[in-house]
Amino acid sequence: MLGRTGDAAHSNRLNGYIQGTQGRMREAQLAIATGKRAQTYSQIGNETGILLQAREGKQRADAFAASNTTTVDRLRTMDGALGNIVELADRMRSLLVQRSDPSIGKNLPLATEVDSMLQEIASQLNVRLGDRYLFAGSRTDTPPVELPPVIAAPADLDPDLIYKGDDIRLAARAAEHVEVPYGVLAKDVFDIMNVLAAAKEAHLADDTDGLQAAADALDDAFSSLVDIRGELGARTARIEAITETHRANAAYLAETVSRIEDTDLPNAIAQMAKDQMAIEAAFLTISRLNRLSLADYLR
Repeated sequence: MLGRTGDAAHSNRLNGYIQGTQGRMREAQLAIATGKRAQTYSQIGNETGILLQAREGKQRADAFAASNTTTVDRLRTMDGALGNIVELADRMRSLLVQRSDPSIGKNLPLATEVDSMLQEIASQLNVRLGDRYLFAGSRTDTPPVELPPVIAAPADLDPDLIYKGDDIRLAARAAEHVEVPYGVLAKDVFDIMNVLAAAKEAHLADDTDGLQAAADALDDAFSSLVDIRGELGARTARIEAITETHRANAAYLAETVSRIEDTDLPNAIAQMAKDQMAIEAAFLTISRLNRLSLADYLR
């Protein structure tokens, strides 16, 4: 026994060292297994506050980024619908030019074309993303446009009759204290529908002046629609820029959280190997001490 021939004080120190190293190895094994260098906040120490703030900030940034992405999807869907209406309006301009040609104008199926275009415009304004109608204001569960069975004149397109949404223009909370309005109402583009109805009425009456007035009004309605799309584009760009800031913040905060709580695997594995070697060396020393004779000790 060591008490018989060895250095008891030295052995006690080695045993204490071994116990401490073994405890450190158990913590390293747990850190490697869980991927977390600390299992309780007390093990983090004075960085606990920083960790909690970083986690909260990252969650907030991620939530804003996700919400903004949904808003951008809505804006792009709305812009796509308005772009389709722009194409219809542009086609109508070509038809009105053809209608002014005395040789073919009267035989042009303008009335049928107008009816088809009005149905298509209504379809575009009734577009949905998920379960939300996008052009109905806050009444997102209601198709905003309901056309009458027959449209013979602009009076048949009275907004009070065909618009089923409300006047609330939606806004997105893109960041803390930052709201970006993005709501476009279906009735904002009813001018084009009225122009089409007026063109149909003038065509059927062979009213040259009425057709010219419709062509002039269509130019104004076309410009107005282009302006609306421009505003949507600007709002989309603004929200996307804010979203990129949120994503950058989230990435930075994620690195902060990882630095504080995640295990540095290469270092942890290397340190555990060193501790293992140290323990083996300590056990070897104790074994040698146990084999010492009194004569060896007195040399």
